[in-house]
Amino acid sequence: MYESVDLTYCYHGIQACHPGYSWGPGVKDHYKILFIHEGQGTYIINGCTYRLEKGQGFMVFPNVLCHMKADEQQPWIYSWIAFEGGSVPGLLEQVGLSKEKPTFSYQPSTWYEEWLRLFDHAIQTDVPHKLIVHSLLYQLIAQWMQLITSPQLRRHAAKPKELYVRQALEYIKANYCYKIKISELAKSIGIDRIYLCALFKEATRQSPQAYLLEYRMNRACELMMDPELSVTEISHSVGYHDPLLFSKMFKKVKGISPSHYRAMHQVS
Repeated sequence: MYESVDLTYCYHGIQACHPGYSWGPGVKDHYKILFIHEGQGTYIINGCTYRLEKGQGFMVFPNVLCHMKADEQQPWIYSWIAFEGGSVPGLLEQVGLSKEKPTFSYQPSTWYEEWLRLFDHAIQTDVPHKLIVHSLLYQLIAQWMQLITSPQLRRHAAKPKELYVRQALEYIKANYCYKIKISELAKSIGIDRIYLCALFKEATRQSPQAYLLEYRMNRACELMMDPELSVTEISHSVGYHDPLLFSKMFKKVKGISPSHYRAMHQVS
């Protein structure tokens, strides 16, 4: 049995913006998908700024502060579909969209234009248009989800610098107990190793290697509070199979040996 999907059409539209046209900062009442047909502009949400152009789009979330501004030289033309429903958060999660990642790419860039005509026609028809527009909404969302999860398009999705750094931090925290190569870390988030190191140092004032080392040693300090764990076991737990190397790196970061640290912090 298929799980029911709860989606409700609210409205749709299109706007050719004047140079520098700005909306917000403000909030909307519904979810909105915006498709950029021509030109360029800036979308600001959740403290991040996205520079977007033709062939890209972005999500607006209900009651979430956001700001849109058209480019001064090439102002964007965008259209939108607004909707609501209990199934929306789960559907967006399936395609990896959130307040932290609100943008997407789509091809061809004219893809949504036919949907605009269909919705316009449904609104103007004499027959009960609510059934038609809701049917169109379900079809649109299904096709859109399939379109933006294309592997080729995922690689070109717009991301701010902050998101790359955040992904790197999450990767380190999830994998610190394994052998981590910075080149593999960079590859996992889809950017060049040198570029990642530059972004990371700009944001944290540390290289990824230095951050990883410090994170491992801080975690080791936490584990030393457990008297049942040996230094060797702690060493393995934070990614070092050589206890001597672990002790050397621990002293480099903390200034004392692991055994000395444990003796100083031993709970009586």
